[in-house]
Amino acid sequence: MDYFAAIIESIRTSDSVTVLREHAASYSGYVREATLKRAAELAHPELLPEVAARLNDWVPAVRKAARVAWSVLQPHASAGQLMAILPLLRQLHNGAREDNAGWLAIVERQLIQQVGGETIRVAAASPDLRIARAAVHLLLDYQLIPLVDLIGLMLRRRDDVVLAHHAVVLCAQLAPEQQELAYRAAARTHFAVVRTMAVRALLAMPIKARMEIAVAALDDLQSSIRSAAAIYLLAAGFDVRGHYRARLESEHPAQRTRVYLAALAAQRDAADLELIKSHVDSRHPAIRAAALSAWFKLAPHDKDDIALTAMHDAAPGVRKLAVQLVSRYGAYIPFSLIRSQLETSDSVGFFLLLSETNRWNWLEAIARVGLRVGAAEARKLRLEEGLLAWLRARQCYVYPDQAQQQFLLSQPVTALFIDMLQAYPDNLKALLQHLRLAG
Repeated sequence: MDYFAAIIESIRTSDSVTVLREHAASYSGYVREATLKRAAELAHPELLPEVAARLNDWVPAVRKAARVAWSVLQPHASAGQLMAILPLLRQLHNGAREDNAGWLAIVERQLIQQVGGETIRVAAASPDLRIARAAVHLLLDYQLIPLVDLIGLMLRRRDDVVLAHHAVVLCAQLAPEQQELAYRAAARTHFAVVRTMAVRALLAMPIKARMEIAVAALDDLQSSIRSAAAIYLLAAGFDVRGHYRARLESEHPAQRTRVYLAALAAQRDAADLELIKSHVDSRHPAIRAAALSAWFKLAPHDKDDIALTAMHDAAPGVRKLAVQLVSRYGAYIPFSLIRSQLETSDSVGFFLLLSETNRWNWLEAIARVGLRVGAAEARKLRLEEGLLAWLRARQCYVYPDQAQQQFLLSQPVTALFIDMLQAYPDNLKALLQHLRLAG
């Protein structure tokens, strides 16, 4: 206690903002309280952040001292200083250690009177999201600007989905004659969840433009928006399939074509399969991947052919579909085809993934890649991690055929395994035992 008494005594006579800032975060409540009292005596607005941070302190006496210090420092603070700590003030509305509602209302009204509504409106456009959100809440709670203007301000931000989401929720509070324009603005934001809410609201409103809005929404990049539009249009007798077929029969940017392929497949009509398959040979990898995915959606029984087509594609993004179809949906690709690719392809990692569904094919694939590239390069490819993963994998009642077992027990393969697992003698012993028992 003598140690803290000396610190407290030094605080009572200190004029240093730096020293007071340091002590404001002390783990001693007595030191924090003394610091806040000295801050009130000095009335330095530079200490407002430290004061604000103590308004929700776990020690009641410190909270009381912080309130007193705030009331002294606030009138001396600039608008910029107050806006900078507005988020700390707003935090007291949630999770405070005591009921701050009455005190906060007084402080916020004083702050509004001190800085003016225009300053707060400008802060709502701040690049600092914490300041912007706090300012928006102040504008909303005290109705400092018309609600329609506030919604517009929130939607014009392109960096905060929280404010954009809040804005589209607030649209329901507008007068009926203002809602359509506000929802249309929300439907133009780049946040998909906000666009979805806005489009659904517009389609539920008794307005003349519903059909126009729904048709435009069919081309949205977001599937939930397209789905909402399709449901509305199908109920109205609109030919949704015809819309997407017409789109796919003409040239569009790759991103758009991907959307149309997915959207047409979502209609689940097998009559569209040939049109979708006509895009499998597109020069754009993204379109090829989308066409194969759409093909699988309409004809899941073709998964083997789709996986094989994806495997032979040169683009990694398209090949990824082959792995998904094999690992998740049980598509079958003959290992003989994978083996031939392992001998020549530079994408050994991809073909190793395709091999993993069969335990012994996987091990053979690791061995063939290792023999092809040599032990040193195999380590760079982290093939030893593949061997360890193979040993950890769940055992199953699948056995290698005779030729496969002979290959895996051959001297070159055994030497490769010994070299790769020399740092893991127990794992090496287990691997060799697995091979001997597999026959």
